[in-house]
Amino acid sequence: MGEEIFIDANIFLEIFFDDAKAGECEKFLRSLDINEKVGYTSDFLIYACIIAIENRYKDNERMKNALIFFKNCSNLKIVRPSFDELDYAMEISRIEKLDFDDSLVVACMRNYGINELASLDRHFDKVKGIKRIKI
Repeated sequence: MGEEIFIDANIFLEIFFDDAKAGECEKFLRSLDINEKVGYTSDFLIYACIIAIENRYKDNERMKNALIFFKNCSNLKIVRPSFDELDYAMEISRIEKLDFDDSLVVACMRNYGINELASLDRHFDKVKGIKRIKI
């Protein structure tokens, strides 16, 4: 396979909530196959997406559809953060002044040797060794 890119929850939530950049985010995810890139995300971010859908819509069907969406992303690998990565995320949070969930993204990326991040969050721009893909 080709390059690897980590995908933040907000890319998926943009689609699930049909927000302003939903079309661009869908196009980006479809481009992974075309450009032979492998997308990575964590199970934690998938849970966060499903919880966000539940909180916004209180709709079990929408939650199921999100799960189906994730299952159908052929070039998406799901990583499960280890206890070491959780510990590392706490250290990153302290050093980089990021929330824990964003620090966990950075910890997973570093553990898997991934330098590119698809995210709508600009605060990742200040993190050394991370190139945020602007969508």
